[in-house]
Amino acid sequence: MMIIAGPCAVESEKQLERSIKEAKKRKIDFLRTPLWKPRTKPGFDGVGEKGLRFLRKVKSEGLSPATEVITPEHAKIVIDTIPDSEVLLWIGARNQNHFVQKEIARIVAKNKKAILLIKNQPWPSKDHFLGVVAHIRETEFEDERLLLCHRGFFPVGNNRDNYRNIPDYEMAMEVKSEIGLPMLIDPSHIGGNTTNVKEVIKSASSYNFDGIMVEVHPNPPGALTDKNQQLSWEQFDSMF
Repeated sequence: MMIIAGPCAVESEKQLERSIKEAKKRKIDFLRTPLWKPRTKPGFDGVGEKGLRFLRKVKSEGLSPATEVITPEHAKIVIDTIPDSEVLLWIGARNQNHFVQKEIARIVAKNKKAILLIKNQPWPSKDHFLGVVAHIRETEFEDERLLLCHRGFFPVGNNRDNYRNIPDYEMAMEVKSEIGLPMLIDPSHIGGNTTNVKEVIKSASSYNFDGIMVEVHPNPPGALTDKNQQLSWEQFDSMF
């Protein structure tokens, strides 16, 4: 099972160093190292380009970084910063412009060691999720370096579990089956708080997910973004 874990966003060198130290103690395939953070309302939206040196630091410590890219320009500078290195870039739920998605894919494709992960859109639609993958495949991006991630759908109506986003495990499995690509689960953005995150991890274990993408912070109460849903590393250990 692939494990992508680490903070919601890179906040400082000290925070990253602590995250690297904890990740190295555990079997982590990719350390979350997001430099840009889309926000619903204005606030801390990431360290941006000045954090590119953090990607190099993660690599120098023997780990592989994972970071969200919002624009093709973001993808290019990430690939240029750590060329010919194992890195995971993901297209988030908010990024549903297929022209942008395809251009990001073309850029990521230039690094044969880079992996591209696609999260589902915010609204429930299997056809749309399938369509995103079809657009990416039109660029001839290699399936061997393409991953999907289920992060739930925006809640409408009854939300008895008080989740941040509503999971549809069955739809995720249908998408996985129909297009033949690995599907990961993102319990952080589904759950919205640590209690729910733990419940989602438990519930998702009944399905054939190929990995997990989870937010883990060295000091969750002090996090600048999404502090309620970020696990501590000790909580992470209890999940696996």
